[in-house]
Amino acid sequence: MSLEVVAITGSSGFLAQHLIAYLQNNATDMIKEIRAIDRKPFKKFLGYPLKIPIRHYEFDICNKLELEYALSSCTTIFHCAAKPFEFVYSEENPIDQYWHDNVNATETLVDTMQSFHIPRLIFLGDAYSMLASGDNYGLSEYMHESMPNNFMLGIYGESKARAEFVIRKATQTGSINAMILRPTFIFGEGETHLVSMAEKVCSKNGGIPVIDGDDRGNHQFIYAGNMAAIMEKSMRCLKRDAAYYNGEIIFCTDQTICTPFKNFIKPYMEAIGFEACNSVSYLRSWLSAVYNSALAKIGSKQCFGHLTLNAHRFLNGWTVGFSNRKLRLLLDFVPPFEQDEAMKQSIEWFKTNEAAKRTQTSTATTVKRPKMFARTSTTKATTPKMARKLGY
Repeated sequence: MSLEVVAITGSSGFLAQHLIAYLQNNATDMIKEIRAIDRKPFKKFLGYPLKIPIRHYEFDICNKLELEYALSSCTTIFHCAAKPFEFVYSEENPIDQYWHDNVNATETLVDTMQSFHIPRLIFLGDAYSMLASGDNYGLSEYMHESMPNNFMLGIYGESKARAEFVIRKATQTGSINAMILRPTFIFGEGETHLVSMAEKVCSKNGGIPVIDGDDRGNHQFIYAGNMAAIMEKSMRCLKRDAAYYNGEIIFCTDQTICTPFKNFIKPYMEAIGFEACNSVSYLRSWLSAVYNSALAKIGSKQCFGHLTLNAHRFLNGWTVGFSNRKLRLLLDFVPPFEQDEAMKQSIEWFKTNEAAKRTQTSTATTVKRPKMFARTSTTKATTPKMARKLGY
C-alpha cells in the first residue's frame, strides 16, 4: 500500500495540533509526510514524537498559487481552517472574514484539489451550522440536510453551511471523495477561543454569571484528541472504500448526555480566580443581552466583551443534542480518550499556562496527554526550531 502525503489546513489551530499528535502516534503505517498550512506560524505545544516529517507552509489558502505549490503530490487533505463563531461584541466585524475563511477558502481548496486530482478530503464542519434557531433534541445526520430558513449561529452558521455544500456538490460529481464531520463543542489542551470568550464575559460581569435552572443551555462536547481519532479513522475508511464512504456526514460527540454550558466552563474560570456571581433568572439575563444588542446597533463600545444576543440564546437558552449512532456504526468508533480525564487534563493545561503567562516566565507548557483506553501516547517533545533543523 502506498503511503499518504497529507495536508492539514489551519495547522496552527489547537485541533489541528491534536490531529498532528494523533497521526504521529498512530498513523506511521499510512503517512510518510505531513504538510501543515496556516496563515500563522507553526508552534508545537503538545508533546509528541516527530516520527513523520512535517513541512510548514505559511500563507492564506485563498492564495491559489501558494496552495497549488503546497498541495503538489498530496493525496489526502484535512480541512480544519475556518473562522470560528464570535461570541462577544468587539471592534472587529467578523462577517467578511466568515465568508473569506469559510466559504472562499473552501471553494479555492476544492478547485485546487480537482485541478491536481487529489482524491480524498476530510472536512471539519460544525454540528450547529445547519440548524435553525431553537431547541433541538437527538438530531441525526438526516435532519436539516437543506438550508434552514434561519441559522442558529447567524452569518457564521450560514458560511459554514455553504462551505459544506461546496464539498457535497464536489462529492456528487465524483471529482473528489470526502467525508464531512460535524463536531459539537471541541475542548482540549490549547483551546483558547471558548475560554477567552468566557474570561471577557466574566470580567464584564465581575465574576462567573449564573443563570437559574439546568433546563436551558445544555450542550454536548468532544475532546480534541477524540476528534483527531475520528479524522484519522475517516482517512483510513476513505482510502479503503471511497465509494462506500464518499459524501457521508457524521455528527461527532463524546457522549450523548447534554451538560449545561455554564457547568462546563466554570472550572476554567475558577482556575484563573473568578468566583460565581449571584444567580439571576433567564429572563433577566436575556433582557440584559437585548440591551447590549441595542447598544451594538447604535455603535456603543459599552457592549464590548458581552455576549451577543445570538450567542446568549445559543449558550444559555437553547438545548441542542445529537445522536452519535452513525459515528459508532459507520466508523466502528470507540473514543480512545476518556472525557472526564481529558477534561481534567485540559483544565490543568489551562491553569498551568495561565500561571506561566501571568508570571511571564513562560508562554507555553508541554504536558502529557490523557491516557488512552488501549494505548498511551508518547510525550517526548521537539521544538519547531529543532524540527526545521532536522528537515521537518
